[in-house]
Amino acid sequence: MLTFHRFRALVCWGITLSALLTMTATASLAQKKPETKPQPLPKASVVKNQAEKAVGLRQQAQKKIDHFAGQEAELMDQVEQLENELKTVTRERKKTEAYLRGQQAKVAELQRRLDEMDRIRAELEPYLDATYANLQEFVAQDLPFLKEERAQRLASLSDNLNDYDASLADKTRRLLEALAIEARYGSTVETEEGEIRVNDKLKRVRMLRLGRLGLFALSADGHSAWTFDKKTQSFEPVEGNIRGLIQAADIADRRRVVSLVKVPVGQPAKSSASGQVSEGEVAK
Repeated sequence: MLTFHRFRALVCWGITLSALLTMTATASLAQKKPETKPQPLPKASVVKNQAEKAVGLRQQAQKKIDHFAGQEAELMDQVEQLENELKTVTRERKKTEAYLRGQQAKVAELQRRLDEMDRIRAELEPYLDATYANLQEFVAQDLPFLKEERAQRLASLSDNLNDYDASLADKTRRLLEALAIEARYGSTVETEEGEIRVNDKLKRVRMLRLGRLGLFALSADGHSAWTFDKKTQSFEPVEGNIRGLIQAADIADRRRVVSLVKVPVGQPAKSSASGQVSEGEVAK
């Protein structure tokens, strides 16, 4: 494309060349010798017309030059504006690419975590179910104390483990809580009122649980006692050391000063085995 300065130079050269050609033609006509008779000089009107035409051409050329000069200024402003916009767009594009790389890295990390969670869920859920089954079997074979409470806990835990909307973390937490509660039963001493079947009759008794060492039933008059036998899954009579069981129950109920007492643990009736319950073992 021709720039404004080159275009202006070409127009000036065109006008100058036209004037030179006109003057050369006029001079040649004036100096040419007639063969037969001298040629008349151009009339003043003709020269005037040619001069006016030359001036008109120069004026038109100047107008075009001024017009193109204005257009050039506008174009230069537009070019500068476009260059600034290009710089801005380039800078924003680079920043956007950096943002995009960061977001892609975050998406990749989140996808990795999701894959890891799927793997953990696939491996942990069967483990939770197996642990629950073991816990359920253990409770069924354990000493029969707090039956309703423990049964409700297992039922609630089963519902939670089978709940599709429950999170894996919540399922794990609930199962660990149940295991912790069952574990604490092994180190606590408790008493409660209950009923046992003796000779096919229900008998109101005072239950005494020494951790998981033994579960005893004391009659209201304090003359009889029974211990739960896991083999027969029934209460068998206790012979001897009934007084020690009553003292242990009173210590557990905070009715007696803590002291060492002998109680029969490990075997049912007619057993010579006995154990000692220390302060820490009888206190709640």
